[in-house]
Amino acid sequence: MNEQAAVTPFDLRIHFEGAFVFSLQTANNASSDTTPLTGVQVYAPTCEHLHAATVNTGSMYMLENYWHCIDPVYEAGTTATPITIGDVKKKLSSNTPMVPGNRPIGSGWTLAVNLPIPPNDWESDLEVSTTDPDSKQPCFSGMAASIIPASVATEQIVIYKQVTSVTFHGACFTPNFTPVNGVVDLVITSEMPNVIPTIPHQSRAISSMASLLGIDLVFQHPLPKGDESEGKFQVRTVHTGGCSMPILSGPGL
Repeated sequence: MNEQAAVTPFDLRIHFEGAFVFSLQTANNASSDTTPLTGVQVYAPTCEHLHAATVNTGSMYMLENYWHCIDPVYEAGTTATPITIGDVKKKLSSNTPMVPGNRPIGSGWTLAVNLPIPPNDWESDLEVSTTDPDSKQPCFSGMAASIIPASVATEQIVIYKQVTSVTFHGACFTPNFTPVNGVVDLVITSEMPNVIPTIPHQSRAISSMASLLGIDLVFQHPLPKGDESEGKFQVRTVHTGGCSMPILSGPGL
């Protein structure tokens, strides 16, 4: 158990970069847009990934392939407002693949992260086109290809506002959760830095995520290189991210 308290409340931003499956949890599997989340479970597919984490751009540490849990603690007397299903769709539907229904997750995962406290906000970043620039063909096919938007965010950011401490269960290092300008950025990536993924590796990542969710999604062209000047996903160059984009699943999506 790794914990460090802060003197004043801060925002915790948990960045998931690369190939992850998010399973949104609600009470009684309710699915209306006004339904608040009760938690989030995040799964990394089995596809030879070596996962790592860093806090506030510090040293990057390997994560072992088993369950982890991240517990933020709010200031005493504070009532935090969880994000709703409708909020998630409004913020993410333009660049995030979403699978409707709270599907059971298959067994083909390695690392998993439980977020038992519902987040207050959610953002996405590192967006890239899903059309191959050379052939002008879509990067994905299959019966579930319709869930893939014109561009995808290769990073999802789960946000907890004004917490006083964080516990990262399962981490094999002692994270320093001291805020910088009122924010702690915890980055969990599906690839170690300075790795250029091969096309077969990318294909295995997509197939494994599709298998976890029980959908027919086929990788047929590499995701295009992003704009380096904007810090976007660099799939064909050295980058600090993953080889693919996350996918969300949950009731009401």
